[in-house]
Amino acid sequence: MISTKLQQLNLPISSKRTEMTYKIRAVDQPLDGRKNPRAWIRQVKENTVFVAIYSQHKTEGRTYMNIALPLPYSSMIGILQLDAIDGSLILSSEGESDSGIYLAAGKALFKLPLSEHFLINETIAGILTAHHKMRIFGMPFLHIDYTINQK
Repeated sequence: MISTKLQQLNLPISSKRTEMTYKIRAVDQPLDGRKNPRAWIRQVKENTVFVAIYSQHKTEGRTYMNIALPLPYSSMIGILQLDAIDGSLILSSEGESDSGIYLAAGKALFKLPLSEHFLINETIAGILTAHHKMRIFGMPFLHIDYTINQK
């Protein structure tokens, strides 16, 4: 009920295949504070279920995806290390340096006992598959398989 009302982190919990549509919108860079931020707004039917603001940064020559999920009075932040291996893109919060999942509230920043791992491949020209696995305290708790195609 809470995630439905917030229109955030409200992913379907059914194992049935669910169509999710999306919009990508520019975000005011000075307001966000990061380079070239974009909001990815995901919907199931007419209901917004997930909003994240994406950017990137480099630390010591390594590129990281920097993702903010707005929450009441806070933001959950995922810093994912990017790696390309055998034609696959791997995004992981279990990496070097900046990688991790954090909660920012005011000026406080807390590292959360969460981790996520994405394996992304182009299976057919223009169609991506993604396997998303999350862990809490090292224990698996979420696995989502995506097929992403542009319409």
